[in-house]
Formats: sequence, C-alpha cells, structure tokens
Amino acid sequence: MTDPSANPPRDSAARITRIRLHPLLHVMPDSHAYGMARGLTASRGATLVEIETNTGVTGWGEAWGPPDFPAAYLGLVEQRWRGARLTDHAVLFHTLIAQNYHFGVENALMALLSGLDIAVHDALGKDLGLPVHALIGGRAREEVLCYASGGYFTADTARGLAAQLPRFTGFPACKIKIGRGPGDDAARVKLVREAHGAAMRVFVDANGAYTLDQVLASMRALDGLDVGWFEEPLAPAEQEGYRLLHARATVPVATGEALYTAFAFDRLLAPRALDVAQPDLALVGGLSQGRLISQLCTLRHARLSPHVWGSGLGLAAAVHLVAAHPAYPATTHEVDPPWVEYDVADNPLREEVLLAPLRPVNGRIAVPTAPGLGVEPDRAALARFRPR
Repeated sequence: MTDPSANPPRDSAARITRIRLHPLLHVMPDSHAYGMARGLTASRGATLVEIETNTGVTGWGEAWGPPDFPAAYLGLVEQRWRGARLTDHAVLFHTLIAQNYHFGVENALMALLSGLDIAVHDALGKDLGLPVHALIGGRAREEVLCYASGGYFTADTARGLAAQLPRFTGFPACKIKIGRGPGDDAARVKLVREAHGAAMRVFVDANGAYTLDQVLASMRALDGLDVGWFEEPLAPAEQEGYRLLHARATVPVATGEALYTAFAFDRLLAPRALDVAQPDLALVGGLSQGRLISQLCTLRHARLSPHVWGSGLGLAAAVHLVAAHPAYPATTHEVDPPWVEYDVADNPLREEVLLAPLRPVNGRIAVPTAPGLGVEPDRAALARFRPR
C-alpha cells in the first residue's frame, strides 16, 4: 500500500506575482462642476488595480477615491499578498485588518483592499473559466435593472436639473440630488414627474446633508410624489439617528455608499434601521464584503442596491453582485428587483477605459457570462487618463 505522505499533492493554485495600480483622473472646466448638496466637483477619479499571477492570468479591480488615495498602502499590502494563493483572499483580508486594527477601516487601505479583492475575483474566474457571479453564489437573474443616476446640482444653472432630464429617457427609474430644503426637494421631484410621468420610479439622495428633524420635514414635503427611497438622509456616522428615523420615516430609507465593511452594515441592518443597503464595492471591501452584505440583506429581509460612481469596471463588479443576489423571500415573482446605479453624468471613465463597456438597453444590463468580470481595460485609455 502506498503511503500518501510520501507523495503529497502538488499545490497548483494560482498565486499573485505582481500588483500594479493605474490611477485615473478626468478634469473638467470649473463651469462644468456638478455634485450634491454638500458640494460640487470638477473632476472624476479612481484607481484600477491589476494583479498578475503565476498562471499568466491578469485580474482587474477598482479602488475608490482620488487617484493617489490608495497608493500609500501598496507597499504594506503587497508585502503580505505577493505570492499568496488567490483562493486565500478572504483569510488575507481579515488577517490584515485584524493585525492592523489601530488603523481602523475607514481609510485608503480599505479602498486598496477593495480593488484588490475585485481583481482577485476577476483572476479567479478567468483561472477557473467561470464568471464572477458563479463564484459568489450563482446567477439569480439573466439581466439586472439599472436606474439613471443624475439630477445633480451644478455650477452653471444652465446645466442644472432641467437640462439633465433627457438623460433619464429609456430608464425605468432615476435618482436626483436633493438636500437644499424641503421646498426645493419637492420642486425637483415635481420637475422630474412633469418630464417623465408617473411611471418613472424616482429616488432622491441628500448625501447626508440633513439632521433628523430636517429629513422628516423633507419627507413631509415629498408626500404624494411617490418617491421610491430617500438615500443618505443622515450622515453615515448617525447610527442612532437612522434607528430613530426609520421608526418614523414615510419614505424607504437607503444608505451605505460611505460605509466600510459588512460590520458597518450589520450595525444598521440588525436593528432594522434601513430598507435598502447600498455598498460601494470599490471601498466597502470588494466583492467578498459585498457578498456578506448581500447575505445580511437576505437575513434581515432588506433590499440591496450597490452604489456605483467610478469607472465601468466598478459597474461590472456591481452587476455581478446583483446577479448573484437571491430574490428571497420572493420566488417566481420579484416585486422590486435589486437595482444597479448607472451614472449618467459627464464621466468618460464609465465607458472609455474599457474595451467593451457594459451598456444598459431599456434600463437593463445583460449579466456577463465570460470568465471573470467579463470586461477588460483599454491600456491606451489608462495611459490617456493617467494624472500628469
């Protein structure tokens, strides 16, 4: 009888051999600045994370924030991740944040780890010949619903909400910015209703610019306008405020784009303080944390709708997460399927950095079935958008 220990199985798992960052920046004239109640911006930025493996596979992810945001942590992360098996990504993630607990998680380290985690999933999918959604739960739907995200405040009033309304055409839902007072909030929603009618789903986003009493006043002003959800009504740190608000809200409460890791979502989902969880995969911890948040939503009977405001690569990751999110507790008829945010503002990073970007047709994006994320960056475009 052969002794198995004499010939141990060879570890053929793919390993990370290199991590590269590709900072991206698109700068607009100051007159074209747009944004939210808290302020406007005349630039869009992100960092694409590229990993190479010993099997010749390349994976891509997206890290949130200004183009130099995650770079400072690259040495720390690469020291621990280079040579690691792709399949050990979750262990590496939690070990790193546990060993460096004094760093906290609301920082550029988490943005870098998010991009790295997405890149690992892309590489794993390519290595195994599977699309990313097959790695995180399977395909619950063949296509995902998208809402047009726009309706920004603008530096130039001629480029304001009225001028942006045509960009919502063809989508079943849209989201607009509010947060400058209840009267203005209601007027902006009415403007959308006049242009697109009662059939258009309308979501609103205050970007945490209100206090609890101001949110309630805004909700009263929006009464009768059939608003689908009120996004970031309070600042991200206002956990007690969200619990108090949810008990009195007349509009479903959504939040999460500024929350880091599933731990933060659990603090709001456990007490049922929100209705719609909105993780940004480029800063929350990537697809691994996104899947945990998806599972928390299932456990707490909350809805999932990823926040997307970077490049087309982050959009692809969000599409895979929603594709894998179960319809539970629904079965054959999903009353309100999960939405993916589709930014319709001036942002060339959405499409120009990819060879074949994902584009919605009638407000729906077909779930990619190719191995990995199903999209690939255009290296010439990466060079073009690299900050000078």
